[in-house]
Amino acid sequence: MTTTPLLSFDLERTYPAPPERVWAAWTRADLLRRWVCPDPDWRVSSCEVDPRAGGGYRLRFGPAPAGDAYAEDATFAVFEPVQRLVLDVLTSGEGMAETSRCTVLLLPVGGGTRLELTVEGVSGPEAAEGLRTGWQGCLEGIAEHLDDAA
Repeated sequence: MTTTPLLSFDLERTYPAPPERVWAAWTRADLLRRWVCPDPDWRVSSCEVDPRAGGGYRLRFGPAPAGDAYAEDATFAVFEPVQRLVLDVLTSGEGMAETSRCTVLLLPVGGGTRLELTVEGVSGPEAAEGLRTGWQGCLEGIAEHLDDAA
C-alpha cells in the first residue's frame, strides 16, 4: 500500500511595523478577525483568542451574509511572545477537514518585522494549494490592518 506524503510550504512577508504590532495581530481577537478572512465577499461570524501556551483561537467564517460555512480551531502548541507561535490547526467545513501545523516566526529587521510562516502536515497537493492561497491572502490582510494594532 502506498501512502501520499504529507506536504508543507513556506511563506514570508516583511511589514513596516515592530514585532509587537504583528504579534498583536495574531493574539488579539479584535485584530485577528480583521485579517484572517481577506475575501471581501466573505466574513468572520465569530472569533475568540486565548493568548497563552495551550490556548489558541477559534473562528467561524465563510461567504456573506452568514459567514459560518467553515470553522478553524487552532491550539498554540508553542507561545513565545513577540517571537514564535506554533499552532496545530483544524480547518473544516463544506465537506472538508484539514489539519496542519503552522509555525510563525517574527524577526525584527530594519525598523520592521519579517514574518516567516511554515505550514506542515497538509494531506495533499490540492489542500496545500488551497491553504497556501488562503495564507497568502491572510499575510496581505495583516499588512492592511497593522495600523489597527497600534
